[in-house]
Amino acid sequence: MFFKKTNKEAIKAHQRLFKFFIALFIFLIPWQTRFIFYDWRLGDQVWQYGRLSIYFSMTFLLVAGVFFILAHKKELRFSKNKFLYLIFGFSILASFFAAQPLVSFYYLAMIYMAVLFAYLVKFLPKHFIFRAFLFSGLIQGLIALQQFLAQRIFANKWLGIAEHLPEIAGTSVVEVAGQRILRSYGALPHPNILGGFMFLVIFLGIYLWINFYQKCAKNNWKSSFLQKHLPEFIFILSTLVISTYGLLTSFSRSALLALFLGLLSVLLINTLRNNWLVVNVIIKYAVVFMLIFWSFNFWSPGTWSNRWHMEGRLEEQAIEERISTMEQLGFDSYKNMMIGQGLGMNTYLTFQKDLNRPVYNIQPIHNIFMLSLAELGIIGVLLLFNIIAMVFKAANKVDIMSTSLILGLAVIGMFDHYLWTSWVGVLMLAFAFINLFKQQEK
Repeated sequence: MFFKKTNKEAIKAHQRLFKFFIALFIFLIPWQTRFIFYDWRLGDQVWQYGRLSIYFSMTFLLVAGVFFILAHKKELRFSKNKFLYLIFGFSILASFFAAQPLVSFYYLAMIYMAVLFAYLVKFLPKHFIFRAFLFSGLIQGLIALQQFLAQRIFANKWLGIAEHLPEIAGTSVVEVAGQRILRSYGALPHPNILGGFMFLVIFLGIYLWINFYQKCAKNNWKSSFLQKHLPEFIFILSTLVISTYGLLTSFSRSALLALFLGLLSVLLINTLRNNWLVVNVIIKYAVVFMLIFWSFNFWSPGTWSNRWHMEGRLEEQAIEERISTMEQLGFDSYKNMMIGQGLGMNTYLTFQKDLNRPVYNIQPIHNIFMLSLAELGIIGVLLLFNIIAMVFKAANKVDIMSTSLILGLAVIGMFDHYLWTSWVGVLMLAFAFINLFKQQEK
């Protein structure tokens, strides 16, 4: 009996540590602290997408995985689905055929680690995970506001933050009447990625807001229940306000469009279903958003209108660069058409076709659907579609917030590449597809 009791206590301790390290990992997702173990150079220039590194956050994910194994030994099962083994085998084989196999294996490992994260959080309550994301988003929103007010980002190598000044070429800015206004980065490598992360946090915050109202309705809006859970509600609303400001300071058009279309789909579908509680929350957030947008426009007039109407030299240049990347599909051989260029190879092969072009000027295709087709080929994309179909089929219940979040990420993916090429982006995509389907409400 003593040994049985000790074993149960050990499992509980391992479960608590697993939960702690997952929460810590979520907090660290936006931070870019990393150890660069190899810098790939093309000519005399560093190839940014060939910069191989281990992110500090990855270590905490692996530690969480160790404690998960210790706490869930009986639940560990190897899949008997032969299709998954086929996917794994194809991904390994295709990476060997890439122009630079080491780089392709690096991106493949990054994808599998993101899938590991998505798998692990299935064993934790949804609300715990969402609150962890909200706390992470709250910190990033506050950092973004500070950066926008100061119009300067100070370098900190320990936090993985590079210095950015609006007057320095290469810094992401909005240009209004000849004035360069710094876009907020947060702790992330680009303002668009900050905008995408803020979009995710806002969506999860609205989910928790809806759930709070549902709990209140079940308890007949008793004052004792409201007083007990008031701090949680204040945390949710505060995070939504700060994250909305953070999204606006990023000036990410794709993130703002994703938020609008995602919430519009939630509003319309729930209106048709007469789910007025959800409609009520969406309308309330819309009012909050309009007040925040009005105050932001009063605070920094003309910035968002200039950004949205795509006026000015920088906006036109950004559009032209996005369109030009579509020429990098690269179906110039049967091998590229069937098994693709290889993960992470899109910019490398583009450079090989024009060796005089500066490496820093070459960006991946700004569309994850086209980019995945270029790097995975027709066979890889078909296998990927099968995985997505399996996820939908395995879902016991898919709520509207889940599908609308995926719709929003699809919108972002139409105009940006970071959901496919960055550590943060791959994590966001894996989390949205695999975990929002589970209905664990402990």
